[in-house]
Amino acid sequence: MNSNKIDRCKDQVTMYILNSDKTFNDIEIDQIIDTMTPIFKSLFEVNSKEEIDEVRKRVKADCSIKMSEGAHLHTQYKRWFLDRKADLDMKYWNRYKKYLVNKGFSVNVVNEMDDILDILTDYLGDPNSSEKFQRRGLVIGDVQSGKTSNYTGLMCKAADAGYKVIILLTGTIEKLRRQTQGRIDEGFVGMKSLKQINNDNEDAYVGVGKIDSSVNPIVLTTTQSDFKTNTIMTIESAGNSLLFVIKKNVSTLKKLNKWLKDYNLNGKEKIDNSLLMIDDESDNASINTNRKEKDPTATNKQIRETLNLFTKASYVGFTATPFANIFIDPDLDKEMEQEDIFPKDYIYCLDAPSNYIGARDIFSDDAKYSYMLKTIEVEELEDTISTKLKKEDYVYEIPESMKKAIRHFMIGNVIRDLRGQTKQHRSMMINVNVLTNVHIGIEVLVKNYVKEVQNSVRVYGKLDDQIALEDKNIKNLFDLYYEEFMEKEFSWNEIKENLLKAIEPIRVEAVNRIRKNSLNYEDSPQRIIAVGGFSLSRGITLEGLMTSYMYGNTRMYDTLMQKGRWFGYRKGYEDLCTVWMTEQSREWYERITEATDELRKTIKKMQDEGAKPIDFGLMVRCDVDSLEITARNKMRTAKSIERNISLSQEVVETSIIKSNMNTSISNHKTVEVLLKNNKDKIFYDKYTNKYGLIKIKKEDIVTFIENFEISEMNYQFNSKGISEFIKKYAGVELDLWDVVFISGSGKCEEEFKSEFGIEIKDIKRKFSLENEEKLIRISGSKSRLGSQTDTIFGLSEKDVEKLEDYIYKTEVDRFGNPKTKLTEKDYFKVKGRRPLLMIYYIELTLDNNNNIENISKNKILNKYNNMPLIGIGVGIPKLVNEETKYAKYKINLIAQKNGIDQEVYGQEDEEEDE
Repeated sequence: MNSNKIDRCKDQVTMYILNSDKTFNDIEIDQIIDTMTPIFKSLFEVNSKEEIDEVRKRVKADCSIKMSEGAHLHTQYKRWFLDRKADLDMKYWNRYKKYLVNKGFSVNVVNEMDDILDILTDYLGDPNSSEKFQRRGLVIGDVQSGKTSNYTGLMCKAADAGYKVIILLTGTIEKLRRQTQGRIDEGFVGMKSLKQINNDNEDAYVGVGKIDSSVNPIVLTTTQSDFKTNTIMTIESAGNSLLFVIKKNVSTLKKLNKWLKDYNLNGKEKIDNSLLMIDDESDNASINTNRKEKDPTATNKQIRETLNLFTKASYVGFTATPFANIFIDPDLDKEMEQEDIFPKDYIYCLDAPSNYIGARDIFSDDAKYSYMLKTIEVEELEDTISTKLKKEDYVYEIPESMKKAIRHFMIGNVIRDLRGQTKQHRSMMINVNVLTNVHIGIEVLVKNYVKEVQNSVRVYGKLDDQIALEDKNIKNLFDLYYEEFMEKEFSWNEIKENLLKAIEPIRVEAVNRIRKNSLNYEDSPQRIIAVGGFSLSRGITLEGLMTSYMYGNTRMYDTLMQKGRWFGYRKGYEDLCTVWMTEQSREWYERITEATDELRKTIKKMQDEGAKPIDFGLMVRCDVDSLEITARNKMRTAKSIERNISLSQEVVETSIIKSNMNTSISNHKTVEVLLKNNKDKIFYDKYTNKYGLIKIKKEDIVTFIENFEISEMNYQFNSKGISEFIKKYAGVELDLWDVVFISGSGKCEEEFKSEFGIEIKDIKRKFSLENEEKLIRISGSKSRLGSQTDTIFGLSEKDVEKLEDYIYKTEVDRFGNPKTKLTEKDYFKVKGRRPLLMIYYIELTLDNNNNIENISKNKILNKYNNMPLIGIGVGIPKLVNEETKYAKYKINLIAQKNGIDQEVYGQEDEEEDE
């Protein structure tokens, strides 16, 4: 079956559906395909029933992709675009809409994007109005979710509506600007910008220009050069919209402003025309980071100057990491309302399409794509590519895990070839250090390793396994196939036969400030291993990214999320994608995902309450003390305060335990005191087969939590915050508690059995060691102490059956499917349920892997041979007292922000200058 022919047939159906401007059900789609079948046969030689059925399958899969409108806050504004749209000749948008479908966008997504961009265009301000205006807005999307597609669509509609000047600010590096220019050439200009400037029409039309070449904006930047002051064109003399795609670079911005003043003011105070400025990655380098008493930062000053040169100007910031943009201090509302690029008029939070793979899909508890995560051992990395390397140091070896990741990329390439995806780009990212000399060193070593494997495949790949497997590289590929790919649709022999053809085109390139022309996707389908730092962390799109190998010591929300180039769309190869990182990095991403999702929920809640952007004195949850929200210079006026976090129907636990023996002894004594003071409350629950205590006074629970020593690394279990919360809660739901001793299959704790008549068997848990073996992380990267059924204690079988019946009928999981199992939180939905303290006696066990870390682990096992570790958890039922149902967590209110923190990235990978 020819996959390309099938896709061309699917595109015909999709275009028909798009032009019909309506939604079709499955029966209607079948009727359309039946009608078009003769066309498929004559144009594409698609004849068999099997092929036609495959067309049906792909069209219906495409139409199943959904995207919602998202949430937005706005001030009062004059609706103009929607009122006039029917009278406008929407040439730019109509051709771009068809271009998106040709690129594989779902019809549903394109139609929803159409509606969203109508709203955003209305927010801009009418370019034909006689009234002056300065509009400011912010659009928030997910990393790699298609922000470029959205702002390209906004440019199209703005041009259709009459905006004369469009300035797109890219990041701070030329490589990103060039890549963005190329994408804008395809999606908005319709011509290669360099060809247009040189008046060369030969092979000039690209992208939307091949759909409709009758309209083109005038481009004053190209894929080869940023804006230059020798430009002769003026705004008034231009027949069409003028487009600039420029870096956020002070010298470039100064050149632009000089040109605007010298050639376009014409003796007037302002240019009497309309400007749309789109600021990509608007949290990076744009907004003032200086103290209030100082002048604005140079980049910010130039952006303000550009906007204020026009009588009608609209600024729209686009970012996936808005932490530095929108967290303002409510005490400075008036000042921030006057801040030139603060989004005073609107904030729009885009929802990603349902086929987008984002942080919550990889790092959350029920993540659909958590299988992508692979662990890098910190010790292995630090022995080869240390974070302590200086700019004069060199790299002499790459870690074995990196080599394994490269092999994973190689086999993935073979499978994609066998699946017929031969015309698509494929990439691997290695981002482990910010220093350019380190990138170059890794580039050489990775290139040598790739060539070594290629040579082995060339010599041994066609031989029988008995001989071929004597080569270590073939053996490593063979072992990886059986470890990771055996369940795929292709045999080892098929993989081996096609290996050389698949991996021979792979090239390795360092991507940084001194490699200006690397990472070129303009040619035929590329297979690239990209090595870099900051250049790979901001805005750069790695086409067809399959394998990501990431290591870094930054702890900032925005920087970490921007490193996530692996987020995005992976249609047809999502099962081949891997993300390699340390366990600590994985935990950081989990926490950041929670904070980001909370931000989105807050925007939606504020929208429902009719709030305005200036009311968005939003407080980002910052209970992860080891992480910073954003760079320090973006938080000049930040205040450290407390935020109320609801613990109603929540479960928190201590999955990280101090390895100190004195701490363990102290915690055993704390449990003994609780038992001794409540020995008359001992209860054996026949339903769960567990011992516990029932109806314990909250004072005893508070004393226990305050005396129980836990690691500060248990970010969600803040002992002080939780104990204060229990004491101050004004309702009655926390007056009496149950306590359960979670039993497992380990050794018996004889002391408690003999003294109190109860038997507690340890639970067995694997573990990892952190902070120089001072901390024990239970369950390793999963970082979970308990299990889903631990919170059943105290409920009857009848309670559980009624709860299951209710939830299975009324609730769905995060993917929209009916729930089929209950979580630990669900058991606190039973009416009248008491809060629960869970106590875990833990027997540590080793992984099956015979690795170096097990040597250290054995020391811990020997230390705790006769004494189990103790961890605890707390579960809270639904609380009704609105005034006191919150626990205090430390958060930040941010009044003034922005810029880029150079000390995070290092001086070797900083902003480029001309």
